[in-house]
Amino acid sequence: MINTDIIYIKNSRESSLKAYPKQLIKKELRRYTIGSKLYFKKPFYRFWFAFVEPHRDKYGEIDIPEVIKSYKKYGYRLSSLLFEQLSLELLIENFNLINNKCNCGSYWDRYSEFDIYCQCNSGNIIGECKYTNRPVTKAELSKLRNKIIQSSLKYNKIALFSKSGFSQELIKLKKDNLLLYTLKDFNKIIEEI
Repeated sequence: MINTDIIYIKNSRESSLKAYPKQLIKKELRRYTIGSKLYFKKPFYRFWFAFVEPHRDKYGEIDIPEVIKSYKKYGYRLSSLLFEQLSLELLIENFNLINNKCNCGSYWDRYSEFDIYCQCNSGNIIGECKYTNRPVTKAELSKLRNKIIQSSLKYNKIALFSKSGFSQELIKLKKDNLLLYTLKDFNKIIEEI
């Protein structure tokens, strides 16, 4: 599937546990390996292989009711990933991150996973995307900050993206280093399409 341009491999940006080849590492970390992830090139491919292909018989016939049933049960996963991808595009657009030669994408290490992590000369941006039917709260910001500390990441700004908005308590915390985006903010990139 890699050769047919359906999927691609994304390597982790986590630093190696060893600073030099013969360095000894803690016993509990010796079995740990920095892993890569596979991503579909287009959202349609993810939809097809997650919801349609499993419900095809050996003759190529598709069981449409099963596809619909499966999508109703697990379709939020597809929507959530698309929301993350669009959120990254919005952030890149708003901060002109391509021209600033920022390294943007997701980030994961042995402790946590972050939806968005942009490494820039002017400072790093960490983002979290919530595609849920409830507003994002201050508690979720606190969880994100704890994950950042655990992963020892440096940042200048935190960007939160929410399908359903933010709690009043979180809106009051908004400053230059805390960016809050709702669905209305996506109009800019949708109009360009």
